[in-house]
Amino acid sequence: MYCKSCTQKIDEDSKFCKYCGAKVTNEIKADVDGIKLKNIFHGIYITLQSNSQYTKEEFDEDFDCFKNYENKVFSNNDFYKILVDVVFYSGFKASTVEKYLRVIHSYFDDYKKVLKYNKEQVDIIKNDSNMIRNRNKIDACIKNAVKLEQIINKYGSVQNYINSFNPNLSDECLLRLKNRLEKDFSFIGDTTSYHVMTDIGLNVLKPDRVILRIFYRLGLLDNETDLFGAVKVGRSFSLILNLPIRYIDIIFVSYGQLNLAKLECICSEKNPKCYKCGANVYCNYANQVINRGF
Repeated sequence: MYCKSCTQKIDEDSKFCKYCGAKVTNEIKADVDGIKLKNIFHGIYITLQSNSQYTKEEFDEDFDCFKNYENKVFSNNDFYKILVDVVFYSGFKASTVEKYLRVIHSYFDDYKKVLKYNKEQVDIIKNDSNMIRNRNKIDACIKNAVKLEQIINKYGSVQNYINSFNPNLSDECLLRLKNRLEKDFSFIGDTTSYHVMTDIGLNVLKPDRVILRIFYRLGLLDNETDLFGAVKVGRSFSLILNLPIRYIDIIFVSYGQLNLAKLECICSEKNPKCYKCGANVYCNYANQVINRGF
């Protein structure tokens, strides 16, 4: 880390700067951590954009829409469609689900329509060769339409249901909402509940396998199972960079996601391209690769 007074590099465990004698405080370390986060994100952004098929202007145009998720107002049916997407993406590669999205949305675009499905209609969906024929996911979307109607009847709207937990008030309130989403809706679990909360604009990101892998490799997490730890790291990036957390999320996910149109996967699970990565000087994984001479 670096001394805030004279900017000289000092040891992590120093209590006083050996160059100017200034007392080393947590504030100094926080400033240096902020510089580290800025450099990491900048390196990843530049690498992602420069190795894509986008021009800089095209890249920003496509990704800037993710800066408008926070505090958005959503309708009851908006929420249902988020649930549908989260259910079908759960456990599947994004590229797999995207091939079927048009058909999925044709069946599950309106919770009121889904409430009226009879057994024959459900069987047609489950046997459609153009559909992801995962019966548990299809059943979950039907059950979630029923539960959604119950919530709307009780609270007046899904927005009121979400607001009743005051999720932006504290982490405790947010986690109460998270637990309730898992209890109330089918196929919504430990990770996918964060996915739902991200897509309705709360101050979280989706701590999926890609995010956990990249944050762990960068030494920002102690292990790859710390979901809320990943959320807090995402918040730190958001705060330091003054960027919405949903934007932070999509940049990191795109960096490690396979088979995305126009984007090259840099930090893949098995064959990461550390030699290209603009954040490799901060990456424990990259340093191990370099030390092995590869």
